[in-house]
Amino acid sequence: MNRQDIFKICLTAFGLVFIFPPFRLGVFAFIVLTPLFSFIETKSFKTVLSGGFVVGLIWGTGTIYWIGWATVLGVTGTLLVFASYWALFSILMHWLVRRWGREVFWTTPVLWTGYEMFIAFGPMAFPWNSLAYTQSYTLDAIQFISFTGSHGITFWIVLINVLFYFLIHEHWKTKRFRAFAMAIVVFLALPWIHGSIAMNRPQEISRPVRVSLIQGNIDPYKKWTTDFVDSNYTIYQDLSRLSAESKPDLIVWPETAAPSYLRRQYQYLRPIKHIVDSLQTPILTGAPDYEWIDKQNVKTYNAAFLIQPEGWHLDRYYKMRLVPFSERVPFMQYIPFLYEFSKKFTLDIGSFNAGDSIHVFSTQSKSLKETIRFATLICYDSVFPQLAREFVQRGAEFLVIITNDGWFGPTSGPYQHAQIAVLRAIENGIWVARCANTGISEFINPFGMITQKTRLNETAILTESIDLKSSNTFFVKYGRRFPIIMWGVCGMIIFCTLIPLKKIRTWWIPQRKTQT
Repeated sequence: MNRQDIFKICLTAFGLVFIFPPFRLGVFAFIVLTPLFSFIETKSFKTVLSGGFVVGLIWGTGTIYWIGWATVLGVTGTLLVFASYWALFSILMHWLVRRWGREVFWTTPVLWTGYEMFIAFGPMAFPWNSLAYTQSYTLDAIQFISFTGSHGITFWIVLINVLFYFLIHEHWKTKRFRAFAMAIVVFLALPWIHGSIAMNRPQEISRPVRVSLIQGNIDPYKKWTTDFVDSNYTIYQDLSRLSAESKPDLIVWPETAAPSYLRRQYQYLRPIKHIVDSLQTPILTGAPDYEWIDKQNVKTYNAAFLIQPEGWHLDRYYKMRLVPFSERVPFMQYIPFLYEFSKKFTLDIGSFNAGDSIHVFSTQSKSLKETIRFATLICYDSVFPQLAREFVQRGAEFLVIITNDGWFGPTSGPYQHAQIAVLRAIENGIWVARCANTGISEFINPFGMITQKTRLNETAILTESIDLKSSNTFFVKYGRRFPIIMWGVCGMIIFCTLIPLKKIRTWWIPQRKTQT
């Protein structure tokens, strides 16, 4: 690679870093890919492969470095896999360009979007760096994801990049230049116009429910020590009593706020139950849990428990999406020695099992005098749009996200995670109550507006009157259609590329009959 090639790679790679939260530079997302397109078009297979890997490595290092705050093995594995993903995508585009020419870049919005969705599947799923999250601060422009889901933003961003790419290859006096310029203006303006109209609609709260979020701000390493467990519970109990002054219908503690097995250790469950009964207010808390399969095998889970005033039954949900190389080593069930091998490099890697069922909690609202239904997403769960959609489809009237981002210190990780929740609210047209151990806790309305939020690393209580969902968005009803269309078109593009050009010509160009 020459200096110009290195410049193109660095321009795209570092640009991709700075368009993500906490930076508010999402506007540059619409041009950041054009240097990469130029690089792919002009270079050889090996050069594109290495260049794509470097782009992915720089992009990943700049945006998800904070995983290393908790696990060195986790960040190493994640970065190598992430870089490999984008090296493969680069050579895919290089192959298509060699077959069809520059015009094949028109397929990039579909291919990039489909590829992002592909990355979100399987035990190695890591959709954290979806381009959609670069626009989480521009609420007016992204209201259309109530129809398409967040992947619609990715499609939109890549489409504008493609238009800019073709624009810079045209002389400014030509008709094609004016056509591309006009298309850029139209495709940028339409979402803004739609969003401005949508957000100007009346936002009255017709069925208010009061929710209190407890941010204990406890060192995640300290709270698991034997000497601090009792102090941990005392902090949350005292804050919960203070929150009762606001008369909430539900009190929420963050992920693993209870550092014990509540279903098995009644000495820790009993004081929480005492607070619930005395306040006559249910408490939702995160805690670990386990179940015996047989006498020798046990499954452990990252769970959310709803403790209610009536009875001792604990309603529970098990986290379904586990962080690769952090909560679980991928493919550990098929290659058992991988876990022990990984433990040699980090003491903090987990061996959790993923939950296998959607669960919606129900409780009685004191203010509405009726049963309310809500779903809980635990930490990494909130990164997956289709998972949140399934909860809403099952009848959740608002979403609760509990997380413990304290593992990642004062990095960009907690800010990125908090902004992801904004898109889940807009997609499903639903209120989101996000409770984090060290921050950021916040309330988000159905238009993605943050009505209250805490700072990072502070002890706080937030109470808000939120509205119960009354109708479903197009995304909730038909949210699988957009991914199916993307994958279908991706398949057609690959299929047509694999077929010899002569055969394609015989299909589309009518053959002349020979006269005898």
